[in-house]
Amino acid sequence: MSNFKKRGELPNFVKLNYTFNIKKILEEVSLFAKNETDDLRPKGSYGDLVGGRSEELQKTFGLKFRSIEEAYEFLQKNDVNESELTSGLPQERRMTWDFRNYVKPFEKYIQKGADGKYKITGSPYKQIAITQYNENSANRHYEVSIPKSRLDERHYNKIKNWAKGSYIEEVLNTFKGSVHRARIAIMEPGAFVGAHIDYNTDYSVRYHIPLITNSECGFYVKRKGSSPEYMHMPADGSAWFLNQGWLHSAWNKGEEPRSHLIISVYGQDDLVGLYEN
Repeated sequence: MSNFKKRGELPNFVKLNYTFNIKKILEEVSLFAKNETDDLRPKGSYGDLVGGRSEELQKTFGLKFRSIEEAYEFLQKNDVNESELTSGLPQERRMTWDFRNYVKPFEKYIQKGADGKYKITGSPYKQIAITQYNENSANRHYEVSIPKSRLDERHYNKIKNWAKGSYIEEVLNTFKGSVHRARIAIMEPGAFVGAHIDYNTDYSVRYHIPLITNSECGFYVKRKGSSPEYMHMPADGSAWFLNQGWLHSAWNKGEEPRSHLIISVYGQDDLVGLYEN
């Protein structure tokens, strides 16, 4: 563990030396995971345990606004040239895509109740869990720990029944480190994941395998005191390291959903020799 590098010692993005059959992954998800629920939402799931059902964390997980009114209030102050709501704003305060396309995907997730109040009924960012909590790992000791008040992702290393014996399990077993939390992340058109930091890379590293994407999808990673580095990951079977120890964000400005297989790994052997120190 002592040779694990921290976030400042690793690059923002690295392409790994693996190529996977994304068509086969998608076929298995369609066949075997069609009845799986979003593990960020239902009671008792991962998201529920880490607070993903709360309004503030739902903002992070792709739903920035709690009401249409709140959305429009924001957009009136931070809009693009196409909008007639506000004129004359400096470029740095304008959003990078049209507010009309931005708000529309969120309308179906915000509904007005009989009491006149708006409630969140879903999210344009969903996750299908491949692994689940493993009680047999709960007492495992790690050199780098997290507060007991937070859920330790490294305990989510038990593959779910639907993925056992599948090509997806074969993909997970390809990595040299110990795979723990793995999931399919689906981002609807117009959705994004707000800028956030997950954990330092000596806790774990995170790999992305794009399954479905478009040219209007992307990421940025922003180090302290530096400008953001932007990246589009094509769905060509490649796997990518994303340095989740720094502030990072993701978005889908396209017209089709974006789907990634995201794999968290305890170990950095897959990165050796792929970047300059």
